[in-house]
Amino acid sequence: MAMNDRLRRITEELEEADRQLVAALNARAKAIREYTALREEAGDEPLRLPKKANVIEGARALAKEFPASSIEPVFREVLSACTALIAPDVVAYFGAPGDLAHAAARDYFGHAPSFRPTESVSAALEAVLHGHATFGVVPLETSTDGAITATLKGLIATDAKLCGERVIPLRYQLLSQSGDPAQVLKIYGAAPAIAACERQLRSRYPDAILVDVQSGEAAAHFALGDDQSAALGSPLLRELHGLKLIDDRLEDDPDVVTRFGIAGNRLPSRTGRDRTVLAMAPGDEPGALHRALRPLADRAINLTRIESRPSTGTEWHHVFFLEMDGHITDRAVLTAVEELRRTVRYAKVLGSYPRPS
Repeated sequence: MAMNDRLRRITEELEEADRQLVAALNARAKAIREYTALREEAGDEPLRLPKKANVIEGARALAKEFPASSIEPVFREVLSACTALIAPDVVAYFGAPGDLAHAAARDYFGHAPSFRPTESVSAALEAVLHGHATFGVVPLETSTDGAITATLKGLIATDAKLCGERVIPLRYQLLSQSGDPAQVLKIYGAAPAIAACERQLRSRYPDAILVDVQSGEAAAHFALGDDQSAALGSPLLRELHGLKLIDDRLEDDPDVVTRFGIAGNRLPSRTGRDRTVLAMAPGDEPGALHRALRPLADRAINLTRIESRPSTGTEWHHVFFLEMDGHITDRAVLTAVEELRRTVRYAKVLGSYPRPS
């Protein structure tokens, strides 16, 4: 077969695949609208669709030629758009637009929800509890500094539950109106961003003045208002403000990541590949921690993380945060946690959700 004939056949196959893809999306949207109408007829009777995690896992199992690693982001966008047809999610996140938490929220939920920045971790959690947001996105830990104390304390103090997580790599770009590095005389960035990129910035732009501002959002506004200024920010910041790329991967340590927690009012159902997060305060006597952990060891539950934080304003001195494999509704995990509760002063399940792929 001639080269042009083969290309024509491939093009026709791609066009047909695209038509089928759009037809499938239309069919899914139609089914969602029918579900919405059915739910209105049902009144108070609960009608639940399959869990997102199960839909994604099922799609991944069906993938043959399409890369399995790309199934999740594609289906999250599709499921996000379908959720918006029912009732658009509102997602609160800690930080400014374009920051890492915003990127984590977009990565996890897709583009369909309404995203709202908050000034603190507690504000994001409170937005969920009071019904102002469907979910909240808050930092759990960084690969350099460990667990985020404000988030752990916020989860203890409220009834918000961890129902998912996302790991986002630290990535900074230099952005401006023109994209011309020769024009850059000032570089604006949030203090943490400048600190994370200072060696690279001094090396690549030795004549530029580094200026601390409140956020990447503020840096973008300065860059938009001055041809000789650039903003240090994330790829999402570039997208949000229509800035042009000058330089990429400016972070001094390219391996830094931040793990974000997704907080909601309900725990997702178990999938068989889950993680449970628990806070507990054992007694102060010798062997108290060993006795508290014994129920997990007796049931061969894999403890993947344990970390302590000082506890202020309580009758105990420290709170331990545990992460373990399994869902809280798994028999082994549930019975272990119930036994653990009888040996400690305080215990609370902070979340139970599918482990990230």
